[in-house]
Amino acid sequence: MISVRLQGIAEVQARLSTLSSGMQAKVIGPAINKVAEKARAEIARAIPETYAVKPAEVRSSIRLSKARSGSLQATIEIFGSARKVGRSLNLIHFLAAAQIAGKAVKVRGARANKKQLAALQNQLGFLIKRGGGLKTIPGAFVGNKGRTIFIRTGKARLPIEPVQVIGFSQMFASNRIRDRILAKINADLVIEVDRSIARLMAQGATP
Repeated sequence: MISVRLQGIAEVQARLSTLSSGMQAKVIGPAINKVAEKARAEIARAIPETYAVKPAEVRSSIRLSKARSGSLQATIEIFGSARKVGRSLNLIHFLAAAQIAGKAVKVRGARANKKQLAALQNQLGFLIKRGGGLKTIPGAFVGNKGRTIFIRTGKARLPIEPVQVIGFSQMFASNRIRDRILAKINADLVIEVDRSIARLMAQGATP
């Protein structure tokens, strides 16, 4: 979870210090909410740039609670899946290629060469990170009407279990992505506070 608030940012505090307490209250809430919205959009861009998931899937996994009167803080929660439950995704989200009737077929935008596809040998190929190679899991198969990847837990037909992998919240937790979002928040706070002040001044408010 990310909290968007104005504490500890000297440049923002300097701008607010020139305003009356009444003006500050009108500036802070809208500025924080705008920054939180921009951070949510940036998360939906940043994760798919590294992982083979869709921006719409990431957006659906995010819950934004905006700042309001009496609570001048916005929070962004990132869940493991678009259903906002659990910490991980089923491997079906990363199914990139399969061999059907002896022929390798791409089923998602994998950058696999002919050699990689030919090597599937009646297996499923998964692409988790963009630019990475296809990965296989011996015995993995599609079930639940095409919605889930399973493996058998023994030699018998049953029991089976779903194959879960990294979820959106874990993707965000990588240093590269998290640092990118936090840097954007800090930069945007100054911009949005200035815009909020300018908007109120244009409406006739006085500092």
